[in-house]
Amino acid sequence: MNLAVSEITQKFNASLTFKIFSICFASTHIPLLALITYLVTGFRSEAIPVLGTVLGATLIGTAFCLASVWMLIKPLHEIAKTVETYRANGAVKPVRSKRTDEVGVVTNGISVLIVELDATLSQLRRQATTDVLTGLGNRRWLKDIGSMEIARAARESTAISVVVFDLDHFKSINDEFGHDVGDQVLMAAGATIQHNLRPYDIAARIGGEEFCLVLPRTGTTAAIAIADRLRKELAAKAIGPLPAGRVTASFGVYRGDPKSESLKVMLTAADRKLYSAKNNGRNAVHWAAARSVSGESVAS
Repeated sequence: MNLAVSEITQKFNASLTFKIFSICFASTHIPLLALITYLVTGFRSEAIPVLGTVLGATLIGTAFCLASVWMLIKPLHEIAKTVETYRANGAVKPVRSKRTDEVGVVTNGISVLIVELDATLSQLRRQATTDVLTGLGNRRWLKDIGSMEIARAARESTAISVVVFDLDHFKSINDEFGHDVGDQVLMAAGATIQHNLRPYDIAARIGGEEFCLVLPRTGTTAAIAIADRLRKELAAKAIGPLPAGRVTASFGVYRGDPKSESLKVMLTAADRKLYSAKNNGRNAVHWAAARSVSGESVAS
């Protein structure tokens, strides 16, 4: 007997159809049950009392039906709000239903799908904006985030500098030691950059062996110091078969004017100083500053 009751209960809990049928059955029979009870208990059978009893029972049955249906679909209402919130601002609010019927299955399934979708989209965004080999940002990411930082510097009237550097004789490393060693050099350069930059600095790999730094709230002197520290650390590294001093880099530093210059203009100016460093012996830091802010430092 207990086993049969348990099986019926499980089927009831797992079946939305059974629940809806039960609600409809109970709701439609409440007026009839009320009328039978009214008459059996010996109350008057005149039309008005009977009609009042039936109408009251009908209202009670309707309220019971609405409340029961609302309880059935409430998880769907919550998951709908979760979907709209995610579409509006990307916020993920998982919804968990303990029910085992179709509504519970759908609610939990959609909630899990939203979480998985958000994780997948986050991973795709990282892949679209991150250089896989070095872990730094890529050119597309630099364009977006760098332009935002320049706009912020313009609003707040703060300094901003750009550093572009290139690994010296990188092609000869690939040719002599192979691309595996070349990849090790690039990864070491990425790790060195990440180790030396501040939390708010921006770093990206923008070419084969070319890197870029955007340094918010950083004047010429501080930017030169950062570039020179990176230069020395790279030159001191022994990477695979390459002894210390074999991997060097040339740096171009440019202190820009965020109120009048774009990221593209600053990158071009820093790139010119990079080639100046390469043409004058490599493994060096050359710099310049926009005319409007050049009083801080003399261009190299």
